[in-house]
Amino acid sequence: MRQLLTFLRKGSAWSVVVIVTGLLVACQAGWSQATGGSISGSITDKTGGAVPDAKVTSLNPDTGVRQTTFTNDEGFYAFPSLPVGHYEIHVERSGFQPVKRTGLVIDINTRLRMDFALTISTQRDELVVAAEALQVETQETEMGETIGSAKIETTPLNGRSYTDMLNLQAGVVPVSTQQPNSIVMAGVTYTPPSGDLNPGNISVSGQRENANGFVVNGSDVEEDVNMGTAVIPSLDSISEFRILTDNFDAQYGNFSGGQVIVTTKSGSNQFHGDAFEFVRNTALDAKGYFQMQKPAFDQQQFGGTAGGPIKRNNIFWFVDYQGTRTTEGLDTGLISVPSAADRTGNLSDLASYFANPSGKPTTVSTSYLASMLSGKLGYPV
Repeated sequence: MRQLLTFLRKGSAWSVVVIVTGLLVACQAGWSQATGGSISGSITDKTGGAVPDAKVTSLNPDTGVRQTTFTNDEGFYAFPSLPVGHYEIHVERSGFQPVKRTGLVIDINTRLRMDFALTISTQRDELVVAAEALQVETQETEMGETIGSAKIETTPLNGRSYTDMLNLQAGVVPVSTQQPNSIVMAGVTYTPPSGDLNPGNISVSGQRENANGFVVNGSDVEEDVNMGTAVIPSLDSISEFRILTDNFDAQYGNFSGGQVIVTTKSGSNQFHGDAFEFVRNTALDAKGYFQMQKPAFDQQQFGGTAGGPIKRNNIFWFVDYQGTRTTEGLDTGLISVPSAADRTGNLSDLASYFANPSGKPTTVSTSYLASMLSGKLGYPV
């Protein structure tokens, strides 16, 4: 660490940029391994014989990022760590016609099996095969639904929290039995780490509300007391999320409930972004039956996202922001207050209140009157 600090002090600004870029690339690799998927398969000829040393390339057409590998002696290839996105697979081997398969989709924890049967040919024209619209995953037995950004952004949510969408699939009970002032452990009071947003304390597959795991971009974001999520990304920044309800892999140990896995969007070769604002105000509200007037309520939720390339086909940037501004009036109901005459000491309007049943005058101390008028004692109704 001391040598690193010395290098940073003596180095140029470019050295700092190189180190930061390396850290970002390492983080991206960790994110894809934890929240992405994989593509694997075998390369054979038309007779079923293995084709070793074939060049296999995966390409993300949105970012231009490529990964290349070669088949082993049994004709097997694998891309074990691919970020969420769309992919094409190119297969090349001398003496065979090149093949490209398009339209492959990698979601969270997707493990696709893609086999190729090459045709002997001296032609270099690439054969393009479109993937089927319905991709059946045969490598995993995990149960859980993946919810993409289109459904996330179009579903009306009060508060714009993705955790309110966890109950869209079977096996999830959206009601929590936890109370705001309950003691959860070692005398610590239950306090949601996400403020007014839903912390995700729901029952999954009949398990307790505090038995769920939460991961954002490969990092554990569960709060250790409430056992809910401590990080709730903005809806517009989420690429997709998945809740595993049952039969998940051993890598998701330590939790007997559901596993909620979130991956955020990334930049691409094209600059892109959006902006939004959601408005609620008093003019759109109705007055309560017992209210004399509508209490003030003004709320604006606004923000946006932006992304683009730092170096095309290699490094990208993406940022998002969401702000919430709320003004809310409190309705205290009908409360009696001292009249203007009472405040000057003229209590003639309260004469009946101070009279006793015998009709004789009642002596009231000035300290009692002062306490009553100041609000420390109940005012007569």
